[in-house]
Order: sequence, then structure tokens, then C-alpha cells
Amino acid sequence: MKAEWNDAPDYIRRRPRKGLAWLIPGLIGTAITLAALQMVSSTFLKGTAQGIADKRIQPKPAPVAEITRAEPATTKDWDRVVEEVAARGATPQQQAPQPKAATAEPPPKQTVFNDKNYVPQGATNIVPATRVIPEPIMPTPPRQKEIVVVGKETRISDFCPGGEGSIERRNCKASVNLNQRN
Repeated sequence: MKAEWNDAPDYIRRRPRKGLAWLIPGLIGTAITLAALQMVSSTFLKGTAQGIADKRIQPKPAPVAEITRAEPATTKDWDRVVEEVAARGATPQQQAPQPKAATAEPPPKQTVFNDKNYVPQGATNIVPATRVIPEPIMPTPPRQKEIVVVGKETRISDFCPGGEGSIERRNCKASVNLNQRN
């Protein structure tokens, strides 16, 4: 199919613009974008720098607990430790009865944690020590197994003479065991 140039729409027939006409709007758009990015980044960095300066000025909070390291294992005399524990376990310690105060105040909250003031707590997930012995289950006697023999059953009608599908064979099969059929 052929077409004439004067049949084409106007936007096709016009001559293309020169390169300078597209260059000016592109440069203006680039300048606006760069200015916006500069303003956003300076605002972000100003907030970040101010936050860092504020963090440096804040005083250090008081420690809630004091943590100390235990003695290294090499400096302990384990023989002496074992003897002390054995001596404490061998001699019963009598506790003097202390009169209870009229108002029982809870003990103060522990704020210092080290080996000297360690107080072991009991377990929270204790299972009672009672044990139920289940009654022995009487074994059931084994059932008699049913034996199934898979194979082809031979019938008297299988011995009828004649070829497969012949009239003579059909008549023979029809007349065999007439008294035992349902």
C-alpha cells in the first residue's frame, strides 16, 4: 500500500527540532533536581550531627548493678575448698531462733551480684516424686490366620470339548451341573 506525504499527520510531516532546543529544558530540570537533593541531604545531616552532639553532652547514668569477675580458676586451691565444704557438711549448724517482727517487710532488692552474696533459689518446675506403676497388660491370644489361595479354580465345565467360542462348547458348559446352580 502506498501513501502520499500530504496524507500523513502534521506531527510526522514536521521537521525535527534541533539539539539545542532539547538541551535547555534538560539542564534546567537537572539543576532543580540537584538543588532539591542538596537541601534534603543538608537537613538530614544537620539533624544527625545535632543528635550526635546531644548524645555526647548527656551525663552517664548511674549503674544499676555492679558486676565483678570471679577469681581465675588457677588461683583457687581446690583441696582447701573441698575440705571446707566437707567440714561444713559434717558439723550441723544450729540456728538461733529469731523473733519475727510484727510487720514482715520484704527483703531489699538485690543490686550487687557476685559469688559472696549468691543465694540459690529453688527450682520452679518441680514434678512430684510419686510414681504410678502401670498394671501389666495381659497379652491377647493371637488370632487364627485366614489362608487365601490365589489361583484359577478348575471346574468341570472347563473340560468341555470344542474350540473357544464354538457352539458345541457353549452347549456343553450350559448343560454341566444344572442341579447345583442357583
